[in-house]
Amino acid sequence: MGLGGAWLLGRRGDLPVEHGVATIRRALDLGITYLDTAECYIGGRSEAVFGAALDGYDGEYVLATKCGHRPRDFDWSSASVLASIQQSLRLLRRPSVDLLQLHTPTEPPLEAIFGAGGALEGLHEARERGWCRFLGITGRNLDFLRRCVESDAFDTLLVFQRFDLLEQSAQPLFEAARAHDMGIILGSPLRLGLFGSARDEVLGRYPEEDRAQVAALESLFADEPGGISTGALRFALTPSEVSVVLSGAASPEEIENSVAVVRTPIAPHIVDEVYGLGGGKVRVL
Repeated sequence: MGLGGAWLLGRRGDLPVEHGVATIRRALDLGITYLDTAECYIGGRSEAVFGAALDGYDGEYVLATKCGHRPRDFDWSSASVLASIQQSLRLLRRPSVDLLQLHTPTEPPLEAIFGAGGALEGLHEARERGWCRFLGITGRNLDFLRRCVESDAFDTLLVFQRFDLLEQSAQPLFEAARAHDMGIILGSPLRLGLFGSARDEVLGRYPEEDRAQVAALESLFADEPGGISTGALRFALTPSEVSVVLSGAASPEEIENSVAVVRTPIAPHIVDEVYGLGGGKVRVL
């Protein structure tokens, strides 16, 4: 399990930096060594929180960040990639990160990544300068991600909202990425809070068919310790291809709970029932 950096200052992003620092340091104390942030999390403040938390820390960890949303009119050029990375390193107080990922919830044209003067050129130059060791791609559009996997240009794949309790459509993509020797990162196992504290708010965005599926899942996990929230984390860890699952903890207590619950494997018959309910459908978000 890794720590994602989208909620470090609380669900509304209004808590002090010290709160996020305490969450990161508690995660490190608990043995979590994969840390994932992004240029746009918490309104652009997440990287600075990690920078403060890691200042003076000499333990082992893997640090990942992303580029693609700074500035808002990011054009996916090599120059924009390099400028974003430079700002990330300043905020993180680090000369380099382990993994730099293209941040693509909304996918750019492939030419913008792979063409002359495009984002991939910027990533390669960043690695040549010693700013990162590995390159990654992120997203949820399966066709786009598959083409990126097949390009052999990336070391890691981060998928979100395509493998969780509601749908498991990314499973074939995991298999393809593993065949290309890629590390696989699974983001948002609680589906942006659908299986957690934001349930009522998020559920209203889904059609009746999906709301019925969520109700069935809640019933399935009703007698499991921690209910559907902990069940979602445990289910996300079941694919053998997945390298790390990100916990978007918003407090030290939440990361403590996440670490505790994943030590209990999910029952095979529950896994089978989840797959049966999912049906392979890709949700339009």
